[in-house]
Amino acid sequence: MNKKSALFTLARASTAWLAAASIALTLSACGGSDALPTPVQKSDASTPSGDAPPATPDQPASSATPTGFQVGTTTYDPALPPEPTLPLTPQICATLPATLIAQANGLLPDSADATDTAPDSARIQAALDACKNPSSTGLATNKAVRLVPGATGANAFIAGALNLSSGVTLWIDKGVTLFASRDPRQYDKTKGTASCGVITASDNGCLALINASKIAYGAVVGDGVIDGRGGSPLVSSVPNDPNLMKRPDGSGTMSWWDIGWMANKVLNQAQNNPRLIQISNGRNFTLYRVTLQNAPKFHVVPSGIDGFTAWGVRIYTPTAAYEAMKNYLGMPYNPDTAKNTDGIDPGSSGPITSNPGNPGRLTGDASNMLIAYTHIRTGDDNMAIKGGTGTVNGRTYNITVAHSHFYSGHGMSIGSETAGTDNGTTNPDVTAVNGILPSVSNVNVYDLVIDGADNGLRIKSDWSRSGLVSDIRYSNVCIRMPASSTDGKPQALIFSPYYSPTKNGGLYPNFQNIALDGVRIVNASGYTFQGFNSASPVLQGAGWSGGTIGWPNPPVVNPLTISLNNVIADVAPAGFTVADALVTIGADGTSLPIVAGGDVSVTRADASAASAAPVDCSMAFVPFPGQ
Repeated sequence: MNKKSALFTLARASTAWLAAASIALTLSACGGSDALPTPVQKSDASTPSGDAPPATPDQPASSATPTGFQVGTTTYDPALPPEPTLPLTPQICATLPATLIAQANGLLPDSADATDTAPDSARIQAALDACKNPSSTGLATNKAVRLVPGATGANAFIAGALNLSSGVTLWIDKGVTLFASRDPRQYDKTKGTASCGVITASDNGCLALINASKIAYGAVVGDGVIDGRGGSPLVSSVPNDPNLMKRPDGSGTMSWWDIGWMANKVLNQAQNNPRLIQISNGRNFTLYRVTLQNAPKFHVVPSGIDGFTAWGVRIYTPTAAYEAMKNYLGMPYNPDTAKNTDGIDPGSSGPITSNPGNPGRLTGDASNMLIAYTHIRTGDDNMAIKGGTGTVNGRTYNITVAHSHFYSGHGMSIGSETAGTDNGTTNPDVTAVNGILPSVSNVNVYDLVIDGADNGLRIKSDWSRSGLVSDIRYSNVCIRMPASSTDGKPQALIFSPYYSPTKNGGLYPNFQNIALDGVRIVNASGYTFQGFNSASPVLQGAGWSGGTIGWPNPPVVNPLTISLNNVIADVAPAGFTVADALVTIGADGTSLPIVAGGDVSVTRADASAASAAPVDCSMAFVPFPGQ
């Protein structure tokens, strides 16, 4: 079975899909610890060159247990496709040695790019171009560009915007770091027109560090690091660059994170900062084992792509070296002040006119994605699954998130953009719910640890950019909330159609068939379960407006339909909101105080059939590996 078929089997939109997922979740893997450097997973591929054979052979699944996987410890899952592998020696097309030396704290000295702001861009890009391989049929037939240590301790590269071609794997060796240039001019979309590193009303002014547009079988792999240098003062290759933003106190230039804070928190505008990795349309892109850190903005955005895998990836922002520094207002750099540094944000795109990497697929759908064995600690959503701002966008479906750990951040999110339906065009991979075509559907999240994020499991949208979100399943999840957060009280479970005050765009939120089966929250938290009601008092608050569409009459009411089974909070809720909801309580119950009344309906299964103990979180909460 190929990767796409395996992922589709995991996340098919139907009752059969949910049943299959339930069966898979009753299987538990043998032994191991999530603290291992790399998970061991069944694979049909040969041992990668330069790496020892796996320490653990293929394992059968253990006998079924009531709680499924031992949360946070699994290293093998028979339901997943084979683990990716590093390239073999015959695949190496170019080997580039490092010439720069990073400091002991992991940063580069300012002198490294004092005379050339992107000294390695040209040679890396030349190698990537020379190794393009459009006839590749997968990672095993890709050509690889390998970044390796150089002479006398050299271990670093600096580059501006790079472009991957089809069939090319960028391999970053262990001990090697690819640093992003601090020069905004390296990321301007049009050379000679300053659009990056500035604050404007929109945020579309920058190329990413690594760009993969309309290609097939691209990859970034290896045990090395990609560092976005988000907290470093910016420089420019343009003499006396008038667009290089200075710190207001005259102490130097702004950093990417300074720009982000000023744009978002002070001016209520948008930061034009580069992403680390942007994959746009095309198909079958892989991230494997690489560490991503200190992104200027989002770390990874697979947009409108069919087939994406992130396996064994670590995302950590900011690193300790930056947390010892302060921003332009004297505030320490930390996940709260590194704004909009989302971890992985899969989402649909608008329609396109050509797509060489996936010919004939022009709707902008985001589909068949797997995020497995990842660790994410960042300054915004650890992961946010998005579905477009308007119906013209494609849909997002068949997403699996398995065996992962999330730390500081905004949790496991869906939204806030959830409107794309390709203008209502039918799609054989997407099932309508009560005659309505979903924007985001068939998402399966299991064996997830959320430790320190100020939101846990979250679906968010509003009436300016929403639609139907359906068939979402969360299983075997352990959540530990922080004591407080900068943006309000932490919430372990938050399903709300009132994400952000906006004008009525006629795109009404609708959250259907949301299932939580085996979720445990071990400390105090708030909880929100809300369906959409255009007559809700929430919409009378500051910032909300009926706009040109006005207030619907009669009101639009889309109740949240959600099922809870074995959903246990060890501590009584610190805050609790339920409104416009149809709630089903399974036989294994919930400790949350959900009661029927008014606009809330509750259906309870016979508790005499209960069989599951609360999810075992005793081994779930572990430090971020290597930190």
